[in-house]
Amino acid sequence: MRALLVAVILTLGLGAPAWATEYFSAIADLPVADGLTEQKDKSTVFDAPLGRIVTAYATGMVEADDVRDFYDDALPSLGWEKTGEGTFHRKAETLKIDVFGGQGGSPVNVSFTLSAESQPQ
Repeated sequence: MRALLVAVILTLGLGAPAWATEYFSAIADLPVADGLTEQKDKSTVFDAPLGRIVTAYATGMVEADDVRDFYDDALPSLGWEKTGEGTFHRKAETLKIDVFGGQGGSPVNVSFTLSAESQPQ
């Protein structure tokens, strides 16, 4: 229900960049950067006792730096705090974004890994 509410809010343009029109099917509140296409057949979702683990992939003919800039700009308004290059934290989850290629006219490939943080014992 919460994910649906977030998706509705984002679709209405509240809190998300105006250029984000699509969201990942496996991560409902993660926008797909303009110029990328989600590779839905490669996504995986695991629900574990400590939280979910999701991997999603996208590709496109855009510059790698444009992809990085998009997520650096978009994710803070969605509650994510940048903790390192391509790494974001929200509540008890970490999102890791790896960008490959996308230079000199080559396609860019992007992997997104969402994982629950381990709780200290």
